[in-house]
Amino acid sequence: MTRTVRAQLLLPLATTITAGFAGLAVHSVLMLAKDTFDILPGFQPYEDLQRLLGAWAGDWMGGIIPYLTGAMVWGFLYARLHDHLPGRSFWIKGLGFALLAWSIMATGFFLIAGHGLLGLRLGYGLWPAILMFPMLAAFSLALSFTHSRIQAGNFLRSKRELTVQTRGADQHEQ
Repeated sequence: MTRTVRAQLLLPLATTITAGFAGLAVHSVLMLAKDTFDILPGFQPYEDLQRLLGAWAGDWMGGIIPYLTGAMVWGFLYARLHDHLPGRSFWIKGLGFALLAWSIMATGFFLIAGHGLLGLRLGYGLWPAILMFPMLAAFSLALSFTHSRIQAGNFLRSKRELTVQTRGADQHEQ
C-alpha cells in the first residue's frame, strides 16, 4: 500500500478521533465545573453511562467507555454527518449537531438510564435537559471547530501536493 493511500485511509480516522477528543476535553471541563459548584448533584451522565456500559462491558471497561464514546462515537457520527448538517460555518454545523445530540440524549439516554423523558425522574424538573444542551453545544462546537480546521488544513496540504506533482510532471515532460 502506498504512502498516499495509507494517508487517505488514516487521515479521516485521525481527524475524527482528534476532533472527538477536543470536544471531550471541553465537555469534561464543564462537567468538572458542574460538580465543583454542586449544580444538579443527582445528574451524573458519565456515572449513568458507566453504570449502563459497565454492566455490558465489565466494570474495568465501564470507567473508560463513557470517554471513548464521547470522543470516538460522537466524533464518528459528526464526521459522517458533517456534509449533511445545515450551514457552512463550524458554528452552524456544531449547533445543528448539538441539537441532534441533545434530542437523542434527552429522550433516549434519559429513558435508558431510568430517569424518564427529559430526565424528569431525577427530581430537578427540566433542569437536567436544559443544562445538557449548552454542555452538548460546547462539546459539539469544539468538535466542529477542530474537525473543520483539520479538514481545511488537509485540503490546503492536498492542493499544495497536487500543485507540486503537476509542476513536477510538467517539468518532466519538457
